[in-house]
Amino acid sequence: MFGYCGKLLYVNLTDGKLEDRELSEADAKKYMGGSALAARILFDMKAYAADPLGPDNTIALMTGPLTGTLMPGSGRFEIAARSPLTGGFGVSSAGGFFGAELKRAGYDGVVITGAAESPVYLWIKDGAAELLPADGLWGKTGADTMRAISEERGEKNCRTVCIGPAGENLVKYACVIAGSHNFAGRTGLGAALGAKKLKAISVKGKAQVELAEKQEFMDIREKILKTLAEDVTAKSYSAYGTAGTMQLGMLVSDVPTKNWRVADWEEGSDKLNGISVAETILSGTKSCYACPIGCKRVVTIPDGPYARENAVGPEYETVASMGTMQLVDDIEAVTAANELCNELGMDTISAGSSIAFLRECYESGLIGDEETGGRALKWGDPKQTLELLEMAARREGPGALLAEGVLRMSEIIGKGSEEFAVHSKGLEAPMHDPRAYHGLALAYTTSPRGACHITHADLVAEMGVYTYPEFGVTGGYDTISSKGKAEMVAGSENLGMVAGSAVMCMFVIWPLSIKREVLPALNAATGLGWSMTDLVAIGERGWHLQRAFCNMAGMTAADDKLSSRALKPHLEGAPTGLDKVVATMTSFSPPSLPFVKTVANAAVGRIIPVQKNVVKGLGRLLFTKKLSAAEMKKKESPDLEYMLREYYTVRELDREGRARPRKLAELQLSDVAETMFPDGAPRPTA
Repeated sequence: MFGYCGKLLYVNLTDGKLEDRELSEADAKKYMGGSALAARILFDMKAYAADPLGPDNTIALMTGPLTGTLMPGSGRFEIAARSPLTGGFGVSSAGGFFGAELKRAGYDGVVITGAAESPVYLWIKDGAAELLPADGLWGKTGADTMRAISEERGEKNCRTVCIGPAGENLVKYACVIAGSHNFAGRTGLGAALGAKKLKAISVKGKAQVELAEKQEFMDIREKILKTLAEDVTAKSYSAYGTAGTMQLGMLVSDVPTKNWRVADWEEGSDKLNGISVAETILSGTKSCYACPIGCKRVVTIPDGPYARENAVGPEYETVASMGTMQLVDDIEAVTAANELCNELGMDTISAGSSIAFLRECYESGLIGDEETGGRALKWGDPKQTLELLEMAARREGPGALLAEGVLRMSEIIGKGSEEFAVHSKGLEAPMHDPRAYHGLALAYTTSPRGACHITHADLVAEMGVYTYPEFGVTGGYDTISSKGKAEMVAGSENLGMVAGSAVMCMFVIWPLSIKREVLPALNAATGLGWSMTDLVAIGERGWHLQRAFCNMAGMTAADDKLSSRALKPHLEGAPTGLDKVVATMTSFSPPSLPFVKTVANAAVGRIIPVQKNVVKGLGRLLFTKKLSAAEMKKKESPDLEYMLREYYTVRELDREGRARPRKLAELQLSDVAETMFPDGAPRPTA
């Protein structure tokens, strides 16, 4: 098979059996790889009925057909299991070099079942695999684990994924560590590995991925490299990292602040954004495998309580979750919190959200000193944040409560706290506010893994940065209107599933033409001859598989909801009303507006500051009429019920939130329909 190794490694940790199984060309063509193929495997193995922390749960770590090639953004992998955090389909992705190395070692993926009696790690080299004792690794941080395995195996450049102390202690949002800057952060899959006592997977290989049409593939790659080199968003990521647009986000109240209470904290975003990082502590950048963007930050803090050299700089989600969510405007303190989460192995979004939620519970009098171990929790205290993170990873004191995530925390605390525990399906919402982009409310609610911003392209589509007509994402959306968002969200989810199945970085795939660049690259790599219709079907098929998994795990339409805090007007302050000006700026897409490209190329070092000043100036000049408080509150409130009605029609879901059998049959998933609706079980009406 071109583009694939044609082989999966099945590992039973209970009896230690390792088995190679064929990846058929039929499955490759139907599911492609990555998250869609993982969903097929987990559904077939009935992981939806497993205890997320039990030996019967199955973990699938998958690559895609472009992984290990020289295609930009192809160094990632997807990992999936029944989530310890949500109980539904848990999936997360990480960049770096592990995915490419796994392909070089001879495997398209690893499927893990059972549980070991004592800690082990999996070693794979050039098509051979073995389980080795990891007692000496248990308790180590991510970096120490990787270093120890490299030394033990005598392989300087082996690539490793592992868990930290948080995964060992079954913190519900423990992540999978894939390198100093790379983490499969969401849905708590580090805890799933920890429950199996699998400390790490380490790989080394030298095989090359065979391509069906090598010269054609390389020609397409050059075209894609040119597209990325000319794209303003990619330039921004390169210059400022993912936090580069934080100031623009704050202008439209897109940046959650003080546990989603505050509408506008400009002074905080001015100190925490990527430009501030570049001008103060940035000492270098890093790229993932074969990626020209280099969005990863390397920072140095020369002195003070958070001094460190060539440390991992925080990305946007962490800057918000450990910064604005806590009312902390010290970028050095946020850097320290970021590195602590990385080493302990915790998702920064869920960890920061849990701490902010606990702070509000304390401030509101719902909990007291007894629950906090005598600590007076307060906003704006970075040292306290670090202490709470350490305790959460160890499940010590209030950390035992924090380790559960906001859904379970609100169930334990009660007293109305569920109103401000912001999540969907148990997954804490990422750091983009649906009151600024109404489609996000629907996307958070309908994502199979829970509140998510990266398994779909909703944000960039709604902002007008890019369009994807092949997926029904055509642009021209009103960001603070709930109308017309259902088809956009469904289409962007299908696109996200294609990216997750090809296992390409969304930062790379977003600027590309799916029809003229991504599809030809896939076909040149594999020779499978996919059409654009096939690609859309793969995306839709993968989404419905993951949705069916959640249905079989017990989730229904009642779980398609988002906490009310994120759907009602902000409690403190008000949005600036500059949404239309920001939307005008972000919809200046370089491919269609060459003069913007020229300006950006000439001023790449100051793209975002210029934008921020222009936005404010245009707002004062063109939008002098202020909306009434009532009008602003209405615009701040996404109509989720309305969007869900439209969405269920678009997706062909019944009132219980299940796909209709005819839809599953259309997607070649009749066996899934038979599992969901066995003989005698009630079926949805037409």
